[in-house]
Formats: sequence, structure tokens, C-alpha cells
Amino acid sequence: MNLLWVALLGVLPVADAAPVNVTCNANLVCLKTYKNPTVRLVLHSYTNKPLSVQVYLTPQHLRHQQPDVVRFSGPQVIEVAAFIQPAGAWGFEFRTHYGHRAHTHDDNHIYELPYAPGASYKVAQSHDLLSTHRLGNRYAIDWAMPVGEPVYATRGGRVVSTYAESNSAAAGNHIWIQHSDGTIGKYLHLDHRGVQVKEGDEVAAGTHIGRSGETGFSRGPHLHFSVSSLGGTYLYQTFNVRFRTEAGIQQLRGNEFYQRPAESASTR
Repeated sequence: MNLLWVALLGVLPVADAAPVNVTCNANLVCLKTYKNPTVRLVLHSYTNKPLSVQVYLTPQHLRHQQPDVVRFSGPQVIEVAAFIQPAGAWGFEFRTHYGHRAHTHDDNHIYELPYAPGASYKVAQSHDLLSTHRLGNRYAIDWAMPVGEPVYATRGGRVVSTYAESNSAAAGNHIWIQHSDGTIGKYLHLDHRGVQVKEGDEVAAGTHIGRSGETGFSRGPHLHFSVSSLGGTYLYQTFNVRFRTEAGIQQLRGNEFYQRPAESASTR
């Protein structure tokens, strides 16, 4: 059991059936595993945010137990699977996305780079240089960015989810911003208490929203960014968006440096 999350959430196991494993994420969603003797997987939401959650089971022989997408609208407990304990190794992962319906991306929109005007950073991972981006994250982008660098909104919208209390790999600090077309801009691995906005804020493109870091699953300091919506094969899909750079409007490629124009978005 992750004791950090137990302390944060005030979660206590029920007296007659304590879970053998509790896995939580920074969206305050936990998956609890019970074995008594049947394996039971139970999702708990501890937030009022509208969230969609998908649990994926491995190996292949458990795929017939694949749970449906769960849609939370507030704090709730839902059992998503129950099966006989497998003879061999097995596992799971779960993914969370804001909202309950798919949105179409406005492909005409041009995004600002998420760092200071005039600054330049190297793209460590993009759609043409995949390493750790899996499932629906094909078009996510990683910039090799030191801890503590200012992070700016690439596009305006409403802040719908933040987390800033992690200082380790246990959970990644983040900011999620919902755009006018309904898609979500995700900024991940932010520094401990490196979030400068709060849920419900309306922000413009070019607004300073946080500081880069290396919290959560990270192979070193970097900023992970994606634009996504529900849909596709793996709960959500990402979009290959275009950015305004000093060299013109571009879709970003791995191992390349991109400079943000010195002129700020707010003056255009």
C-alpha cells in the first residue's frame, strides 16, 4: 500500500476485507485489489471532477475480463472486475482523462511553445522518436528542460485539474487546461509545488502557469506536453499539433531545438 496516498486521502481499509494493494494517481483516483479468494478490482474516486477511467489487464488470457470505461462525476466506489486468482503472473494499469465525451481538435489552431519568449529547448521525444510514450500518447512531446524553468500555457482555456504536492516518483505533478474545442492540454512532471494556477482559472496563451520538474515516471528532468481527447483505442488519443517557432509554424520532431519567438503571444 502506498502510505503517502493513505496519509493524503485519509483512506482506511474496511475492517472485514483489507485490500492487498492500493494504487493511486494524482487525480485522486485509486484502484484497490482484494483477494478473498476471488480477485476483485475496485475503483475509488475522491474528487468532484468528471473523470473517465479505463483499467487494462495483462496478460492476454485476462483480456476477456477487460472492464468497461468507468465515468465518475463525483466521489464514488465502483467494482470493475472479479475473477479467479490466475496461476501465473498478472497485472494491470489504469488511465484517467478529464470529461466524459470525445472532442474534435481544431487543427487550424497554432500553439505557443511552453517556455519563455526567446528561449530554446531540445525535443527529447516526439512522434517520430518514440521511447516511453505508449498507447494513446503517440503525439505527446517531451522537452529536455531543467528543474525549475518557467512553464507557459501553449493555448488559452480553463484549468480543470492540478496537482502539486508530489516530490518523488510516486505521482507526477500536473496542470490540465481545457481548450475552447474541448480538448485537454496536459503539462506533466512539474516541480514540487510548481503549479502557479488553480482549478477554475481562465488562462490565456503565454501565461506563466508553473515550473518544470521530474516528478512521477521520469527518466530525468523534462516537460511532458500533449493535447488529447477521449477516444481511440486506449481511452484517449493525442493530436499532432503545430507550434509557432522562430523558424515558422512547425510540427515538432525529436532531437531538434525550437526557439520561441521573442514577441509574446499576448501582443499578436
